[in-house]
Amino acid sequence: MRKGILYGLVILLVIVAVSAFMLRSELGEEPSGTEPSVEESSQTDVNKQEDESQEGQEDISKDTEEKDASDEETSDEVISESSSEDVVLSKFDYLPIKDKTLHRATMVSIENTPKARPQSGICKAPIVYEFLVEGGITRFLALYRAEIPDKIGPIRSVRPYMIEIAQEYNALLLHAGASPEGFEILENIDYPNLDQIYNGKYYWRSQQKPTPHNLYTGEYRINDYLDNMLGVEYDNRFNFEEIMIISNAKSKAEKININYWGSYNVIYRYSPEENTYYRYLGNLDNPHFCEDNTQITVKNIIVQFVKTSVKDEAGRLTMELEGSNKALYFRNGVVSEGYWEKEGQNLTKFYNENDEEITVNPGNTWIQIVPTNTKITYEESD
Repeated sequence: MRKGILYGLVILLVIVAVSAFMLRSELGEEPSGTEPSVEESSQTDVNKQEDESQEGQEDISKDTEEKDASDEETSDEVISESSSEDVVLSKFDYLPIKDKTLHRATMVSIENTPKARPQSGICKAPIVYEFLVEGGITRFLALYRAEIPDKIGPIRSVRPYMIEIAQEYNALLLHAGASPEGFEILENIDYPNLDQIYNGKYYWRSQQKPTPHNLYTGEYRINDYLDNMLGVEYDNRFNFEEIMIISNAKSKAEKININYWGSYNVIYRYSPEENTYYRYLGNLDNPHFCEDNTQITVKNIIVQFVKTSVKDEAGRLTMELEGSNKALYFRNGVVSEGYWEKEGQNLTKFYNENDEEITVNPGNTWIQIVPTNTKITYEESD
């Protein structure tokens, strides 16, 4: 009987334990150390995915910002390169010009007597030649192409050697008459020119100076004519300097005297601050001004020595522009020696002592054509 009571107690304990376990399960309690429920696990995964998504968005945003910045930088580079490529440089002074020019270059014969000064437009010419003419005076031949001033002059007659220079550039020649030989050359070669004697509508006379020192032309007078002379291409006239290097081996030449004849003593004085030469006549108290009260300044000066002789009783001159002879080059306040060569109607080439074509600075160039016996002196400034 005692043994049956013990079995009954054991069965009762088992029933109580099972009942307690089932009751706890119904109340939703979990034993310590168990895994989270499916619902909690799902919520955790959602939160984790949202966090990862947010981090991904931040990474994408960051990448997008970096890409935009990179694209903007690249765009700026492209714009910069495009702007650089769009810059048009003059073939005659290597300075920026507004638009590419397709018409022929123009060369104008400009007077240089005291009554003709101050001249108009000559300060804006990228290339200017100065020659002796009869009577010991000088005359200019100024070249224009991309930018033609509104007023150029006073305009006077040409000589054969001036026509020869214009031919080198295949330029339209503007002048008022010519020497007898000059007229003969223009007639025989049928060279493009506008002589004021026969083409007066391209010129006008100013009331500010007496005749014959008051004849002028300008862009609005000749522009329509030039528009019928399109399709003329030019190469760079010189080798233009990209990076300026001054050699100590050259002589200093900060003050230059070119004595053409009597009072026609041309002086150039170098300004190191501007790396340019200022032009004077006779002495440093007499600056050579243009009509707009701007003193003539020059970046490059070439002195071209040529054989010169008197050809008639009127004192007209003959100049040998073909062949070869010596030359002096002034730029950056120093001087170097060399020579020039010309064959037929080709451009005159200028060489240094090493038989290399010279290099010039961007900016205007004045070519002083002088007889071989002309005295040229230069020295350092005071």
